Amino acid sequence: MHDRSPSDPESSSAPGTRRRIVRLFTPHRSALCLVILIIIVYSVLNAAVPLLTQTVFDRALFGPDGPDLPLLALLAGAAAALACGVGALDLWQTWLTGRVAQRVVHALRTEMFGRVQRMPLSFFATERSGEIQARLAGDTVQIERAVKDTLPEILSSVVSFVVATGTMFLLSPALAGAALVLAPLVLLVFSRSGRALERLSVAGQRSRAELSSVIAERLSPGGTTLARVHGRRGEEAVRFAAESERLARLEVRSGMVAQWVLSAGHVFFTLTPYLVFVAAGLTDGITPGTLAAFTVLQARTYQPLGRILQISTDFRSVLGAFQRVFGYLDLRPEPEPEPEREPRRIPAHGPGALTVREVGFRYPGADEEVRPALSGVNLDIPAGSATLLVGPSGSGKTTLGHLLAGLHPPTEGRVLLDGTEIRAPLPDRICIAVQDPFLFQGSVAENLRYAAPDATADDLVRVCRITRIHDRIAALPGGYDSPVGERGALFSGGERQRIALARALLADTPVLVLDEATSALDPITESEVVEAVLAERRGRTTVMITHRFGVLESFDTVVAMEGGRVAQQGARLDLLDDRHGLYARMIRAQTGAG
Repeated sequence: MHDRSPSDPESSSAPGTRRRIVRLFTPHRSALCLVILIIIVYSVLNAAVPLLTQTVFDRALFGPDGPDLPLLALLAGAAAALACGVGALDLWQTWLTGRVAQRVVHALRTEMFGRVQRMPLSFFATERSGEIQARLAGDTVQIERAVKDTLPEILSSVVSFVVATGTMFLLSPALAGAALVLAPLVLLVFSRSGRALERLSVAGQRSRAELSSVIAERLSPGGTTLARVHGRRGEEAVRFAAESERLARLEVRSGMVAQWVLSAGHVFFTLTPYLVFVAAGLTDGITPGTLAAFTVLQARTYQPLGRILQISTDFRSVLGAFQRVFGYLDLRPEPEPEPEREPRRIPAHGPGALTVREVGFRYPGADEEVRPALSGVNLDIPAGSATLLVGPSGSGKTTLGHLLAGLHPPTEGRVLLDGTEIRAPLPDRICIAVQDPFLFQGSVAENLRYAAPDATADDLVRVCRITRIHDRIAALPGGYDSPVGERGALFSGGERQRIALARALLADTPVLVLDEATSALDPITESEVVEAVLAERRGRTTVMITHRFGVLESFDTVVAMEGGRVAQQGARLDLLDDRHGLYARMIRAQTGAG
């Protein structure tokens, strides 16, 4: 289970986040060392151009004997060669950093997807889908841009600034000191503004996630229908506008903080050349060539310094995205089930005996004073039997069904399949069909084959005939290749249930749990479908959870639950003999029989 909310990115400190960012690049240190070497050579070659400019002024153009055209041509050729070398190194560095960046982001993205995918169902019950999408899609895109563009640019700019500054001191220490006298003030402004920008970035990312959640929920088919039914479209629009306005305000504040840094840099870049000119006037031995070369170097210094300020400001914003992604990577998923050292030889279709011993279950985060969902449940479901699980709402039927399918581990006791404890889903042994089935965007055939990728067209037709949905699918223009729409919106609730039930049959597992899987069908169709399903699954274990009793005659055993416990278990007629028992009372309440 997860110990803290992953929606709290401040749980990771910024220094800790930076250390983790550095560790992301550890597997690629060889490539990064080569990148650094390329950047150093690139910067040195770039810095050599102003020295050529100095030689052009002092010797080729304004030498003692006048212009020296052969030397000027030689220097022009050297400048052209330097430019070609710099361009080639730039291309090589771009290719290397792009490849490293994509590998780092790919590893980060896939690790986060796998970590979230292995979280318990309680995580998805509490974490909003829009938040998950924002981190997996929005935050990783922001990180991808930072890794691909921002980090290499910072590295290149730092090296270029150091090399250019060193060359400036080589030309004239006095002029270099004048050029950098205001730098500490700019760095102070940057440091203070950066912390504010980081806080605003985290708040902005939270607001974007909230906006994504509103869009995903309120513009889904169900959310749109609900808003129209209750006349709440106006309120939903107001809520969206309020969150959008909050994000807009945060973006304005972030932009102002970033601009404050850039404005300080602009003042620095504007005043510094005049300080250099004053220093040149006060310093002896400054030749025109030296001043011209220094002017070029100043531009070469200011350009990377300006980029450092701009990119570092942007990187502060990206830190929030890194913190949110690392928040998901720090989650503790469900442990993978350990394989048996000596797996038992069990036939593909059997046996499928379920055993429940002293099982209790409390949903994560539930108040300790509230009655647990299950308490002291004992149950034996023989292999190959058909068992009906009934009880009033809130009796624990669905919770027990989820435990039988391995969707939750019990908090107390044990659930066993053929003597082996169930602690996680067993896709090849147990399948569950639920009341509100999920159909993803795609065709009917794609949704069906999700349970059995190798199923043939005849297999699809067979299971759909059993669930009485084949004629409806065959009447569509594309037949089984017809789209189902967003979450199956092109089909009715009962049709979605029958498609999902056909998918569960296609899985062909020894145990099948039906959790209100036919609740949207009319009684006659439900009876026909259930009879056909049980006939198809004869000899394999089927557990059906229901509120309705029109299919009772088809089941070997009835289990009646109340208050999270098993109140009665036995053959239908035997339970009816106890006229004061839960089962008989439920029959009378539903049928009106005496």
